[in-house]
Amino acid sequence: MLSQYDRQQLELISLRLQSDDPELAKALRDGKPRPLPVHRRWPYAVLGILAALVVIAGVLTAGVGLLFAGTLALAGIVYWYRVQARRSPRVRTTRRRFPRRG
Repeated sequence: MLSQYDRQQLELISLRLQSDDPELAKALRDGKPRPLPVHRRWPYAVLGILAALVVIAGVLTAGVGLLFAGTLALAGIVYWYRVQARRSPRVRTTRRRFPRRG
């Protein structure tokens, strides 16, 4: 059994969690953990570097096809990255304000 103090502390934690992140609180209450974010940046960085190299090769060789393909690839990578970043769950942070000394 928990003491009265421990129960009060758990209730305060529960209320704080509910106000900070209601989705997580609901998932914990229902016993269904929310999925982990799938958004990873490294594949986009690697593909972006490769696309930039294709653009550079197109500029150096004056190849219109390489320049067009590299530019199109860069635009597609940026677009897809933005779509994936928009779909990923937002992480809420709270700023703690410390009292000023003075």
